[in-house]
Amino acid sequence: MASSRPKNAPFLFPTFNSSVLPDPSRFFSHDLLSAPLPTNSFFQNFTLKNGDQAEYFHPYIIKSSESSISISYPSLSHNSAFIYEAFNADITISGSDEPDQHSRKTHLISSFSDLGVTLDFPSSNLRFFLVRGSPFVTCSVSSGNSSIKISTIHAVLSFTGNSSSTKYTAKLNNNQTWLIYASSPINLVNDGGSSINCGGGFSGIIRIAVLPDSNPDFESILDRFSCCYPISGDADFTKPFALEYKWEK
Repeated sequence: MASSRPKNAPFLFPTFNSSVLPDPSRFFSHDLLSAPLPTNSFFQNFTLKNGDQAEYFHPYIIKSSESSISISYPSLSHNSAFIYEAFNADITISGSDEPDQHSRKTHLISSFSDLGVTLDFPSSNLRFFLVRGSPFVTCSVSSGNSSIKISTIHAVLSFTGNSSSTKYTAKLNNNQTWLIYASSPINLVNDGGSSINCGGGFSGIIRIAVLPDSNPDFESILDRFSCCYPISGDADFTKPFALEYKWEK
């Protein structure tokens, strides 16, 4: 039987509604829907069910929820049958307690690459640049009226900041130490429990990183690169017998 498709026209796969997997397009920005969406990608869990499944981004496990993401620096559990990294919400970054009721609460994927994905939260003016292999989780706050809250499931044993209010150190009772960097002064205050609140609005970049093994020798390295952040990354196979990773900053 002759095909009704015009000559030289690209083949389009027929539309199919799965009874197992929901339509992932609702988690992608409109600008990305004009091209095929990726399958079996490293950020696939952000598009399944409600988009709130944890996903592994070396060295963190990251979970998205309404107007926030949670970061886990996992420990490795293993036995003769399996190797497993459990998710614990060591650090959660969220927006205002009263987000815009007319904006979507779940995340929106605004861009992706071989090594990175960008999550937008329109209701709280937050954008997260999640790049595999980066020791930092980077958050862009686009409105000066935005209120930022950082919380943890652990107790905060100590919380200190530098004289310019652009770097803070949080020591938790699970032996983890987290460093918080800001592109401009930000007034972060620990409530005496497990929450760190921003006094007043903030607009700019916030970067959070765990201090490996709470070893102060690594802190100077994180300090050095805290101001330069990647927003995406690609795997380059253009050279013979070579694989090169390239990050965009």
